[in-house]
Amino acid sequence: MNKISEADFWGTCTDMHQQSVELPEKIDSTYEDGVLRLEKNGSSVSKRLEHAQVDVEPSSGEVVLSTESDRQDIRSISNAFKGHIRNMVDGLQSEHEYRMKTVYAHFPMDVSVQGDEVVIDNFMGERNPRTAQILDGVSVEINGEEVVVRGPSKQKSGQTAANIEQACKKGDRDPRNFQDGVYITESP
Repeated sequence: MNKISEADFWGTCTDMHQQSVELPEKIDSTYEDGVLRLEKNGSSVSKRLEHAQVDVEPSSGEVVLSTESDRQDIRSISNAFKGHIRNMVDGLQSEHEYRMKTVYAHFPMDVSVQGDEVVIDNFMGERNPRTAQILDGVSVEINGEEVVVRGPSKQKSGQTAANIEQACKKGDRDPRNFQDGVYITESP
């Protein structure tokens, strides 16, 4: 029986596959310890983009992603990194915004911001208020029944909106009858 060498089994790849994400003017980029950081006018967004077979290199006006692998899963990771970088750039140019609506039928609830938490009072007639954490760099505005969550990081803005929505879980109540809560109505 002939032994196949590891190089023949996996194949050899000398081609370098590269793709780049153009950065608009006034956006500075740094990459240290697997974390890409983009900054513009005092505002910054950072994201861990680290993989053994994908290299991330910021250069003047762009971020270059390169890999020596022909494997589709590795190239998919590189494409995912590219999408994350585009979201970071979009967030620095205009913040990601989630719009939410406060809905109640049985008990009027009061939603307010206190420090780094959203406080929901009188939800379903409960005496104890419910709270949802606001992540760093995210702002929450309450205008009557509308709640607006904004931030440069799409991940943190979305997680804050999800925290608010999850704070209004109703447990075993029938959702057809008890529709009270704070719901996401628009997302980026």
